[in-house]
Amino acid sequence: MIPARIVLAVQDSRYVEPLLNYAYGSSYGSALQVTAFTRMDSFLHYMSSGEVPNLVVGDAEMLESWLSRGDAPVPWLLLSEGDSPLSRMEDGSSTPKYQPLPQLLEVMIACCKRNGGSLEKQNAETTPVIGIVSPLGGSGKSTIAMNMAKQLGVLGLRVFYLNLETVNSSALFPSGSVGMEGSFSRLLYDMKASQELAPRTEVSITPYIVRHHSLKCDSFEPSFNVKEMTEMTLEDTSLLLTSLVSCHHYDAIVVDTEGYMGERIQAVLEQAELLIWVLLDDLISMHKCCVWMDQLELKNTALFGSMKKRSRFIVNRFTGQLVNSLPRKDIGIDDVLPYIPSWKQLHQEELLLSSPIYQREVLKLCQQLLDNSGIRPALAGGG
Repeated sequence: MIPARIVLAVQDSRYVEPLLNYAYGSSYGSALQVTAFTRMDSFLHYMSSGEVPNLVVGDAEMLESWLSRGDAPVPWLLLSEGDSPLSRMEDGSSTPKYQPLPQLLEVMIACCKRNGGSLEKQNAETTPVIGIVSPLGGSGKSTIAMNMAKQLGVLGLRVFYLNLETVNSSALFPSGSVGMEGSFSRLLYDMKASQELAPRTEVSITPYIVRHHSLKCDSFEPSFNVKEMTEMTLEDTSLLLTSLVSCHHYDAIVVDTEGYMGERIQAVLEQAELLIWVLLDDLISMHKCCVWMDQLELKNTALFGSMKKRSRFIVNRFTGQLVNSLPRKDIGIDDVLPYIPSWKQLHQEELLLSSPIYQREVLKLCQQLLDNSGIRPALAGGG
């Protein structure tokens, strides 16, 4: 089951907080992703510039202000406290504002299903893992991974962005979630504890997931505990990937990796359906890629052969002509991503996610991946 995206717009925070606490602390947490607003200006701004939800649930004043603007139609549900002109409109529904919370959440889910925004994944057999790897730190790997997660979301896919770096680059882009600080640390602890009781048992990752509004995908809150990340083993990483795949919430999992050959990246090399190698057109990048691949071939010939079949090689910061020789004769360049001069002295993090030229090229790359892989959006008309 894939969670439905719901926007809750109620001016009374005393109403919103208990509802959210109950939703995320119960079994409904896996069925609904709720973005709540108690301020009119924030709600209207989100509806004009944020992700299109499956359903808007709100009180009369909030809904009337939004509907009067004539934005793109989105199904809505009025939380009614009496007679209202909205309750007589055919393009929406109404339900009593004050009722048992399980009953109210069931009404929301039923509205999502009735309006076609739901909740079943089209291809539940497998969720492709896309590993972004590079032999060189500073190659733009995280920029590619975050932009790719965002653009796959734009194309209508349910995407999870998993950052496995020791120092998480995505921390520069806050998710906007409140109360989830340290959740990834708790997940790692709970994984270790569960494995002591029942080795190789998958864990439920739903309670630790946050919606990352800048990236338009799901993720975990970054961990700032470097020691904790360096202690992640091959088994830990494999279990985490398997648990994400097995929850069947997503069409694609984009994994951002470290720039060295550790246990975390080894798990990604083994489990990813697609590996995107990020190269730069310079001697050091090509040399390190050559050494990495030579060592992988020597260490595990079978894995290396499988990995090559699952790999695409991309030159980032391409300026129009490849100057240096490729690291090996048996690989070729599958695609290039452009050099963005304005990023040379970057002082605003959000520019990394908003370059029209870069987004266009990443979007083309994502469309090629969809065409070649057969991945399809889980929600018709999503985006």
